Amino acid sequence: MTARLEVASDRLKVWLGSELFTAYKFPPDQPLPYFFPVCTVGGIAVTEEFPELYPHHRSVWLSHGNVNGVDFWLDKPTSGRIRHMGLLWQRCDEGGVNFAVQSEWQLPDGQVLLRDERIFRCWQEGNCRFIDATITLHPKPSEVTLGKTNHAFFAVRLRKELAVVNGGQLRNSEGEVNEVGTMGKRARWCAALGQLEGATVGIALFDHPRNPWHPSPWFTRDYGFFSPSPFNWDKWRLTMTQPLQVRYGVVVFLGEPDLEGLWRQWVVRNEGKEGEGRCG
Repeated sequence: MTARLEVASDRLKVWLGSELFTAYKFPPDQPLPYFFPVCTVGGIAVTEEFPELYPHHRSVWLSHGNVNGVDFWLDKPTSGRIRHMGLLWQRCDEGGVNFAVQSEWQLPDGQVLLRDERIFRCWQEGNCRFIDATITLHPKPSEVTLGKTNHAFFAVRLRKELAVVNGGQLRNSEGEVNEVGTMGKRARWCAALGQLEGATVGIALFDHPRNPWHPSPWFTRDYGFFSPSPFNWDKWRLTMTQPLQVRYGVVVFLGEPDLEGLWRQWVVRNEGKEGEGRCG
């Protein structure tokens, strides 16, 4: 399958074959970069870009509500901004699209608190499409604390039809379902699925075993939000010699794949080996 990255002034479009999979967007009037749309095989979008409830949510994104006491999550005049600083490199082949970007976490006065490098790998297997994200955060002062907050970290905002309140389902690796079963629980992955355009579709987030808080507790909401985040319960300190690196996987699927098998396959793939898993 031919894969390519289309570079524009305010977004990077990922094409798999003849279909748009996703776009990494960074419009100058938006407070942070994010992925939208995020589409299944066949082009069904599964996330929301500007939801009516909590309109600061952005489809698939990374942010934090308490960085040295500064809120980068909400979109207010006093909030910080995560600015896209450029495309570092790209590589496209039959295996998919790989690219790296850099961002700065800036205060309203322009002071930089964090600089991050993000490496994304996008590919397709059967009826599943993947985004692998490796993100390294470096403090620009000598020390930065990601404080306790329920507004963090790497997150998904679902298209409203997939939300539990509209008939969808959240499930995790431990067999627990919906907000009542998954909120605050540690799990390797969490997924949302439901019916869209006559098909069973869904999106899952994978937490990597090398993340410092794995298996992460999850922040989940039946209105259509989920995130592997420890920050509702704890904080994390970054120093010049101890940056924070995290890795997450996003899987968009048709049908009901073996998510546990796919999680294991994704972990092994990240070690440069072949694994077992089934998708569609």
